Amino acid sequence: MRDEYDDRLWNDGRTVINHGIDRLIATIMQAFRVLHCIHWSAPWTDASAQDRHCRS
Repeated sequence: MRDEYDDRLWNDGRTVINHGIDRLIATIMQAFRVLHCIHWSAPWTDASAQDRHCRS
């Protein structure tokens, strides 16, 4: 009886921890995706940048 309770508690806790780790990894991967887009973005292809004119 006690072993079944401990086993259920252990599995529930492990499930919660695994979901937390999954969320953490997803957040980190999203940050890397954003950094990748920023690093590889070409400002000369940006549509809003084409509207800018140099004033001399």
